[in-house]
Amino acid sequence: PWVDFKTVTGRIVINPIEKSVQGTVSYMLEVSKPVDTIKIDAQNMEFTAVKWNQKEAGYINTKKQLLLIGNFKKGKNSISFHYEAKPKQALYFVGSEDENNVQVWTQGQGRYTSNWFPSFDDVNEKVIFNMEVAVDSKYQVVANGVLKNKTTKDSLSYWEYKMQKPMSSYLLMLAIGKFEKETLQSNSNIPLEFYYEAKDKYKLEPTYRYSKEIFDFLETEIGVPYPWQNYKQIPVRDFLYAGMENTGTTIFSDAY
Repeated sequence: PWVDFKTVTGRIVINPIEKSVQGTVSYMLEVSKPVDTIKIDAQNMEFTAVKWNQKEAGYINTKKQLLLIGNFKKGKNSISFHYEAKPKQALYFVGSEDENNVQVWTQGQGRYTSNWFPSFDDVNEKVIFNMEVAVDSKYQVVANGVLKNKTTKDSLSYWEYKMQKPMSSYLLMLAIGKFEKETLQSNSNIPLEFYYEAKDKYKLEPTYRYSKEIFDFLETEIGVPYPWQNYKQIPVRDFLYAGMENTGTTIFSDAY
């Protein structure tokens, strides 16, 4: 209750060959009462360059949490670090890099996001997530929020997604693969992005036929404006469930 994480910027690299993720993470937080330990959930990760307000910080890696140890005073502060992980769950690699048909997708519902991104298993800790995801430039990246920038350097593309409002960590999502998309606007001017694999182009219209109508109906019927910047739907291979409603983006099984 004395530590409130506000925003995070994650700059991560996804390696489909090693089935790994690594990158730098920077959290902004507010301390309302002096504490000696600050916790971030992180399953089976390695950490380096752990800093508190840009200065080297004492820490313990329990393999379940990153514990910062020190005398943390009231006020606005920052935590930054580099991490590496080979997730056993929550971030899944499907397909073969040899055949250039890899898909990578997340499933975080409950408390699983901390397997691939240092975050919070407690659904009450809500943070504004901003993610820059680097991956081989032959693939597309979909994440929560608005794509603010995309650059390509050497063989990697960097996709920079930004959000405006806080959410629970389990709703953080990634989907990576060879996707195409069609975009419509809702009556309230929310971009609706419909993703598909090229081989399924002929299924695009029947699959998404009523999505805009349903979106418009719900906004009107409920009388509450849609709170996020856009809404995306993306089918992935071998998905564990029928679908998962992440913030602003639903991942669903391509069987549908």
